[in-house]
Amino acid sequence: MALLASLRNLFRPSYKYIYMSGDYGVNVVNMDIAALYESQPNLRSVVSFLADNAAEVPLKVFNRRSDTDRPRVTDSAAALLMKQPGPDLTAFEFKRRMYSDLLLYERFMTLILPDKTTESGWALWPIPALWIRGYKGENPYSPDYVIIAPPSGAIEVPADKFILFHGYDPEDPMRQVSRIKALSESLYEQIESGKFRRQMWHRGGRFNAYVTRPKDVTPWSDEAFERFKTTFKDSWAGDNSGEAGGMPILEDGMEIKAIQFNAKEAEWSESVKLSREDCAAVFHVNPAMIWPGTGQTYASAKDNARALYNDCLEPILMQATDRLNLVLLKRIGEPQGNYIAYDITIKTEGTYEEKIQALSSAVGAPFLSRNEARARLDLPALEGGDDIITPLNVLVGGLASPQDTDPTVERYNSLTQAIEHARDILAIKSAEPTKNRKTRGKPTDDEKKKIAKVYRDFFERQAKSVLAKLGAEVEDWWDEDRWNNELTDDLFKEAFDISTAAGEESVKNLFEDGKYDAKRTENYIKAMCRKRAEMMNQVTHDELEDALDDKLSEDAEKSTPEGVFKNAEDNRADSAGAAFAGALVSWAAMEACRQNDDGHAKIWKTWVVTSGNPRASHAQMDGERVPYDEPFSNGAMWPGDVDALDVEEVANCQCVVEIEVEA
Repeated sequence: MALLASLRNLFRPSYKYIYMSGDYGVNVVNMDIAALYESQPNLRSVVSFLADNAAEVPLKVFNRRSDTDRPRVTDSAAALLMKQPGPDLTAFEFKRRMYSDLLLYERFMTLILPDKTTESGWALWPIPALWIRGYKGENPYSPDYVIIAPPSGAIEVPADKFILFHGYDPEDPMRQVSRIKALSESLYEQIESGKFRRQMWHRGGRFNAYVTRPKDVTPWSDEAFERFKTTFKDSWAGDNSGEAGGMPILEDGMEIKAIQFNAKEAEWSESVKLSREDCAAVFHVNPAMIWPGTGQTYASAKDNARALYNDCLEPILMQATDRLNLVLLKRIGEPQGNYIAYDITIKTEGTYEEKIQALSSAVGAPFLSRNEARARLDLPALEGGDDIITPLNVLVGGLASPQDTDPTVERYNSLTQAIEHARDILAIKSAEPTKNRKTRGKPTDDEKKKIAKVYRDFFERQAKSVLAKLGAEVEDWWDEDRWNNELTDDLFKEAFDISTAAGEESVKNLFEDGKYDAKRTENYIKAMCRKRAEMMNQVTHDELEDALDDKLSEDAEKSTPEGVFKNAEDNRADSAGAAFAGALVSWAAMEACRQNDDGHAKIWKTWVVTSGNPRASHAQMDGERVPYDEPFSNGAMWPGDVDALDVEEVANCQCVVEIEVEA
């Protein structure tokens, strides 16, 4: 609040100074970017056109549940802030200033401060680019303070109170090079050209015709000359002339000579066109978008409008949203999973009628479900919306068209008959609601602890034997077969019980009359335990050798063999226990499906991330849904599948599967 109080004068009107040279225009040498924007029509046209159109694109907040389920959020702090950035600042005004500053200066700064008068509890206060005077701090990539100098005096703003957007400078990661510098020559030429034209109109003669008289006729007396001049002016040139617009009658061989300004010879129009193209090129815009030519058609105008948002504005929209997601959401405590995105579809997907027609056709055909269509519009999924709708004239398992001759396909003789059939189907579905059955292969905390205790007891026993041999300097201090066999046997005792309980629970949840035969799983459970034992012992052996070779000196806990075993008991046992328990329960849920799948029901499995800090490859798979008997995109049949995944993808993985049987 103290900072806000000191900034009360920031948003009072300030004055801009344009340095004038003589009576005819602006001296470009002393002109800053703001003055160029104010006085140069081509620059103003391009920047205002891009900024205004970018400001029309709404910034929305969504919650990423999965790649296909991203419901819109409308009541979070970020969503309310995007709707009203400040107490007296609309969303359009804020975005227009942000994009204008980024286009002109390649830099934009806004304060982010608590504000009790707004619905979000926060306010964004944009700072004019000319007020930014410098940075303070030792980090060359991110300043600790920004010095701003409004008319009321300089203020140092700390890093937690502002968001700074900036472009690119090849020499400094915290600076930017304005595009206007690349336009200096072109703008200078336009300014000087305009100055010359003003000088010509100010000093030049203002006539477009004159009268000539042959030199060999009788000379006029002064009285005759004055009489002709007065008569000509009164009859054809004066404000009250009676013959204005008519044809003058001349005598003595006199002629009227016309004088007209030749713009082509002066090449002014070409220089104006060149300046426009230069301005448009610097901002990566097709000049025809802003200054339509004589060859512009409706089709080309429509293509230009789409290209504006797809090619021209996407970079600056992405720059803004990336920075807001990186900085703003953390500052205001936005819930995890929420993100800001620009909704450019309102400008690129055609008219409302075109969009509805396309989506209706897609959903009505047997290749896109309602939830997939809703995901394209960033709408939340609906229960039961994963079913693909089949039109009445294309039966499931039937022919592609009701015109075919398969006698099993019901034929409709009229639209009324088809509608009545549809009503019957809808009535049946509404009278007999169905619900899919689900189970999640997630281990209990007690099951995780049981596996962790097996590892911990094993490490304690292993440490006594190995450390004793190392102390006695026995050459063969590691017995690989012994340790793999012992750990396999220890793990199997608990692993079989855990998988059996999980399998029976999955059958109960998924299949009404199903059974789970645990006896047939013994051999595979032993194989799973064997691979886990080999993985664990290999890690222990490698760490012991590194400790003996002083390769772990930087890690105080594991710098000695004793430290390796202590770390194994204190840390590795718990993480490995949770990972193996999760793999066992997920596998058991899959086995329950294999034992009870009669081929009539559709069974799906979904990859679910349960860890708060998953590896990137698994985070991308969160929510991935495939048939239960097909592999996921990474080749694994379930999380922790050691037959398909490398050790790096299995170790400490706490992902699970969710099984769903369609009713």
